[in-house]
Amino acid sequence: MKPLGKVRIKWSPEFAYAIGLLTTDGNLSSDRRHINFTSKDRNLVKIFSKCLKIKNKIRKKTRAKEKIKKYFEIQFGDVIFYKFLLSIGLMPHKSKRIRALMIPDKYFNVL
Repeated sequence: MKPLGKVRIKWSPEFAYAIGLLTTDGNLSSDRRHINFTSKDRNLVKIFSKCLKIKNKIRKKTRAKEKIKKYFEIQFGDVIFYKFLLSIGLMPHKSKRIRALMIPDKYFNVL
């Protein structure tokens, strides 16, 4: 069965913004298909979802040993997008080994 892509892989300012959000507050699951974005700011999770045009449910969650669910998360599976993210330099467990990502220069806002 051929994997279906939920995310349209086409560079745009919104797509680049979502990649930036994933780089800072997202993660790639080690199952090689799930992508997760978590933030305390529900609106930021909505913006991420809108940028990638995904409709998955935003849910509340805790971190580590906390008991109060004060974080918002969206998770979705997309093998094609996952492979694309790997190709530009994102990876599971990125915080200890991330390097520069391959993002077209025109999507960097220079002030």
